[in-house]
Amino acid sequence: MLQSKYRTLSLLALAVAAPGLALSEAVAPALLSPGEAGTRASPGEAEHFDDQLLQLVQDARLSEGLAGLTAHGSLTMVAQAHAKDMAERRYAADVTPEGLSLLDTVRQEDRQTLYSSFGTMIAVAEAGADPGSVLAALMSDPSNSENLLRGGFGHVGIGSFEQDGRLYVVQLLARVEGRLETPLPMYAGDAESLRAEFSARGMTPVSWSVNDRSGQTLLRGTGERIRDSQGARVEGYLNLDVAMGPDVYTFRGPYVRVK
Repeated sequence: MLQSKYRTLSLLALAVAAPGLALSEAVAPALLSPGEAGTRASPGEAEHFDDQLLQLVQDARLSEGLAGLTAHGSLTMVAQAHAKDMAERRYAADVTPEGLSLLDTVRQEDRQTLYSSFGTMIAVAEAGADPGSVLAALMSDPSNSENLLRGGFGHVGIGSFEQDGRLYVVQLLARVEGRLETPLPMYAGDAESLRAEFSARGMTPVSWSVNDRSGQTLLRGTGERIRDSQGARVEGYLNLDVAMGPDVYTFRGPYVRVK
């Protein structure tokens, strides 16, 4: 069942939000009438659009004196998949109708990366909209503009999908703090290695935990390996607590099922 924040929105209402665009709206676009033909952009066209949009994003950041963003494989893959899913199931939001957030999806797909911050930008435009108009509409929203111009973000993934007269665009922004040296298996056994390479010098692992989607801790320990003294089976998201000087930061890692 769709969550209550999803609501029907007509084509006209979408167009009123901005010239043919809706910005990060948790909505379910109106369904096409039965038998109405659908069209999709070719993969090559979508990739060209994504590349152009990324370049415009880089230009916008550079004009503000900010460093450019590095395209990240996992973020890009999830952005592309989410744009396609929105188009095929006719909704527009940064969570799926089942309630799975894009950060949850990234952590399920990426078995190594450690993230500290994450942002999303969603747009639905009329088919054929150019990258410049999409970015301009996104930037007209203060929260989107703040995300795009946040100095702490260093990586990005962009995906788009065109179908049935609409263009769905997803941008994912993140700060990557490091990588596990060995990809963490989805089904992790006892003593699975959590040794990581961090992006900044002086970072020292303090503890780890496995939390559910609400943030409740299911399993906690210290050291560089998952160890479960009680033998309970849990599934959730790996967090690493890392000290840097007097401060401790929590980095978000992969989804895992501990046997």
